[in-house]
Amino acid sequence: MPDSIQPGAPLVFVLHGYTGSAAGIMNYSGMNNIAENEKFVVCYPQGTLDGSGNAFWNVGYDVHKNETVDDVDFLTYLASFLQDKYNLDSEKTYCTGMSNGGDMSYLLGCTSPNIFKAIAPITGCMMGWIYNNCNENNPVPVFQVHGTADNTTYYEGDEDNSDNWGAYMGVERSIKHWVDRNNCTDVVVDTLPDIDPDDGSIVITHKYNNKENGNQVWFYKVINGDHEWPPGW
Repeated sequence: MPDSIQPGAPLVFVLHGYTGSAAGIMNYSGMNNIAENEKFVVCYPQGTLDGSGNAFWNVGYDVHKNETVDDVDFLTYLASFLQDKYNLDSEKTYCTGMSNGGDMSYLLGCTSPNIFKAIAPITGCMMGWIYNNCNENNPVPVFQVHGTADNTTYYEGDEDNSDNWGAYMGVERSIKHWVDRNNCTDVVVDTLPDIDPDDGSIVITHKYNNKENGNQVWFYKVINGDHEWPPGW
């Protein structure tokens, strides 16, 4: 919480990946510095441990079939608690996350748009069961970042569950889902300046817009990017 924070400030959740930690994603994401500059409060929740002793968010992986923790309930309750305790803006509460945390961001975007008003999955995916059931609530704006060479959460997805983690959708299919749900009719495609020509990647941006309600879906496609939080390789 920045020292100069004002009442009604935004709240941003940052979720760690599988086997990760709150402290780890805090250091990795660099979000504290951004919070200081942009004057919002940032929360790094800690996932519980699964049967293998690894921290996780329960998004329905096959390896977690016997896990019963309800992380949707935990995270939505925590957001409401922080809003009330620190007088934060309930209309400006958002969630981002890395990998498993990105998957969880998608789940929250589908189940809890009344709490989390926009989501930003980084290297995350939509599990098949989430994708198939994500049509009951109002859609939220989405910002997705994903590398085309991601060897952990495949860009093309794994719809036939060949890796036995559970079926999940490809990135472009997931983006189309949110573009359609938000009724975005305009798109602008651009390429970001290549500020690091030695890292072997470039970033192509796709920005979809709904002119009627202002909802946007942004997709940053990292050509040759791996399973990293930018500016990782």
